[in-house]
Amino acid sequence: MSAREHASGLLQQWLEMTRAESEAIQSAAWQKLQEIQSRKASLRQPLTEAFQQWNPGEIPFRAELGRLIALESRNAQVLTDRLQKTRAEQLALERASQNLRNVRRSYAPPPATAWNSYS
Repeated sequence: MSAREHASGLLQQWLEMTRAESEAIQSAAWQKLQEIQSRKASLRQPLTEAFQQWNPGEIPFRAELGRLIALESRNAQVLTDRLQKTRAEQLALERASQNLRNVRRSYAPPPATAWNSYS
């Protein structure tokens, strides 16, 4: 297998995993997302080595790399949006919980005193 074919195969694998990441993010399959990211991490070294075989001024697979960068950026943005939405929901739930505690304190009878008189 030539260096170009090897690099192309690795890029194809990365592209497929990036698309799978998109699906996992959309369906909130966080365990699956973690597994995909772990597999992608194992591809980093072979991909780096494959690209080190090229001349410094030569950038092979420019279009493929551009497409991958766009997909990765979109995935990052979707994750950021979901994180912000989740944080806002958590804050709303914390406020609701605090309001319920305040209401309970307002309407609940005071606790019985623990003092006993022994005279």
